[in-house]
Amino acid sequence: MTSFHIPVRRAMTCIILTIASALLITGCTPPWQHDSSVVASSLGSKPTAQQVLNTIQKNFRSVTTFHVTLKVDNLGNTTRNQIQIRTADGDVIMPDKVKAQANVLFSGQPVTVKLVSIGNIQYLTDPVTGQWRVVKGVLNASTLTNPNTGVISLVSKLQNVTGPTDDVVNGIPCWRVNGLIDAKYLAFFTGGGVAAGTMLQTSVCAGKADGLPYQLRVIGQAAKSDTLQTSRTFTISAYNENITIKAPQI
Repeated sequence: MTSFHIPVRRAMTCIILTIASALLITGCTPPWQHDSSVVASSLGSKPTAQQVLNTIQKNFRSVTTFHVTLKVDNLGNTTRNQIQIRTADGDVIMPDKVKAQANVLFSGQPVTVKLVSIGNIQYLTDPVTGQWRVVKGVLNASTLTNPNTGVISLVSKLQNVTGPTDDVVNGIPCWRVNGLIDAKYLAFFTGGGVAAGTMLQTSVCAGKADGLPYQLRVIGQAAKSDTLQTSRTFTISAYNENITIKAPQI
């Protein structure tokens, strides 16, 4: 049996926070501000970069569900007691339900974990046994969808924006805007630890027809173990489709 140096409960707590935060970085509408009556508007034929960013912030407020994947490339060396996500794939029901699977480096060793988060109760497969465990009070996903985190926060904090340029994400024509963002704004899920003022190359691609974000990419040293070439790519799809998230049988 694989031996892990982190106490299991502490490690599970870290994994829950890391996976849920990574997936919900795309979430941006708190339950008290959600308005399903908002009609998404298109971006027109020649929007400015700021119009693209403003439309993303406005139109995402009509979202009720979505699918998101995360892919991390060019990771740096891991250290003992460190958790790094390689890939993650999950569904989100706003404001507080998440179902996901992630491949992570757990104390330097690759493991696959599954997560279901409903309100303030989280269900996570044990990285050693694979059995589901219940962890209460570690995280309420709705706290990650408030206006100070997620894509609204990231989009509003972009500096030196350029574009938009034509692009396509999973067959969806979109406008891509590039810019820079301070690494401190991603510390809530990367763990931070980088020098103050570290800037990350960032791009976001918004659908031309609906103004919704279909991809967010960040390149640079967002965590202590990252390299300058480390990239995190969030790809969002399946907006407002019928998704069911239930607690697993224990």
